[in-house]
Amino acid sequence: MSKGRQNNKVRGALIALIIIAVVVALLIAVVFFDFRPGAKQYPLEYTALIEEYSTEYGLDPYFVSAVIYTESGFDPEAVSGVGAIGLMQIMPETGEWIAGKLDVEDYSKQMLYDPETSIRFGCWYLDFLSDRFEGNLQLVMAGYNAGHNRVAEWIDDPSISDGESLINIPFKETDDYVKKVERALEKYREQYPDAF
Repeated sequence: MSKGRQNNKVRGALIALIIIAVVVALLIAVVFFDFRPGAKQYPLEYTALIEEYSTEYGLDPYFVSAVIYTESGFDPEAVSGVGAIGLMQIMPETGEWIAGKLDVEDYSKQMLYDPETSIRFGCWYLDFLSDRFEGNLQLVMAGYNAGHNRVAEWIDDPSISDGESLINIPFKETDDYVKKVERALEKYREQYPDAF
């Protein structure tokens, strides 16, 4: 066999191996990765719990998903710099207050790491805020971030509110939070139309 033929056979074998490797890599990528635009940026987990407690408290499950994403990125072990815990980033004292309202016995802040407890308490609190602010989502989001009493004060301040909505959110963190939840809500409805 001539050297040229041998080189052609080796080259052909190498090309075949490269093609096989590329095909295998593509198959692995298709099976293990989600290529929908934004899918990694906007994960969605705990859908059964979100649906259950959203239904119980009359909330939009996409809104609850957007709040969870904004609060913790769906990390049940998340703890904020100020001590908020779990998926829905509930402060331990707020958790204690909610536990009392829900007749949960033997409350401890460790319970807030449990996804079901966090989602249940968070949905109850969003419903409470919705009742307090007559379903105005902007006020509900601001109240979740800055506290409902502070938002009630803002509504009475004509430099901040028109009496119904906030026209000038005085805390940059809360303003950014509201915008982030609104953006996430839009993305969840768009990316997961059949999730709930």
